[in-house]
Amino acid sequence: MKQSGRKHDKVTHRRCLQMMSNIEEEIQKRQEERDRERQKHCRLLKQLETLKAEENSRLQLALTARDAALAESQRVEREVSELRQQLESTNAALQDQVPWNDILLVLDQAHGDLVSTTTRFWNTVDVLQNKRLASYLPGSGVIHEDWPEKGVVATQGDDFPFNFSEPNVPLPYQQEPSSTNRNGSLKG
Repeated sequence: MKQSGRKHDKVTHRRCLQMMSNIEEEIQKRQEERDRERQKHCRLLKQLETLKAEENSRLQLALTARDAALAESQRVEREVSELRQQLESTNAALQDQVPWNDILLVLDQAHGDLVSTTTRFWNTVDVLQNKRLASYLPGSGVIHEDWPEKGVVATQGDDFPFNFSEPNVPLPYQQEPSSTNRNGSLKG
């Protein structure tokens, strides 16, 4: 029995060793699997960290762009508000003013009237001076003492018309009223 007890112990010992060997192999396999899983998870964690850093960078760029766009939008809104205020004040200031085109038409008409009146005035002055000077010439109907024809001074007769409103004979240098364009230069 002793022998069979020993044999049994040997078998049990072998079985134990086999089991331990199997368990060690299983532990080794599990450790290798765990190491592979750990490496896989580490790679995945690194990828996620890289992706997170890229997304944070993109987010930071987007936030910076948003802040810049918001600042630009606020600046543009301020400019628009200022321009509206300037437009309103300009409109209020110009509301009682006459448009330049209307003023220009009136000024053109007044200029034409002034030129015409001035021309008529100087033509009348010239006619009066010419009539006065012509009265000293022989055959004018006025006789002066120093003329040899008659010794008596005669006065103007009824046959010499006096018309001071318009000249009877146009003078060679008589000026017609000029018409000007909007720039003040002569129209051609």
